[in-house]
Amino acid sequence: MPEMDVFEVTRIAREAAREQSQPVDVIGVVPGPSGEYAEILLFADGCAADPCVVEMGIFRDTSEADLRQTIAEKLRTHLKERHTWVT
Repeated sequence: MPEMDVFEVTRIAREAAREQSQPVDVIGVVPGPSGEYAEILLFADGCAADPCVVEMGIFRDTSEADLRQTIAEKLRTHLKERHTWVT
């Protein structure tokens, strides 16, 4: 399967971020040293840590649906387990 470009990954990451219970913005997507790997940087608003930046690695050689699911699951897990939220 051909790898998605950075713009496609950014769009998919933004869509997955909008589905989260906490406000999350995509800061950017950086291609990794291997063609199919990329890092996604996100900012989570309302986190007790300042700044609250989430970094996740993904592989771009998958379907759009699988990539969206992977990003959403990683983001949900990260936000639930690693951050304290200001209420």
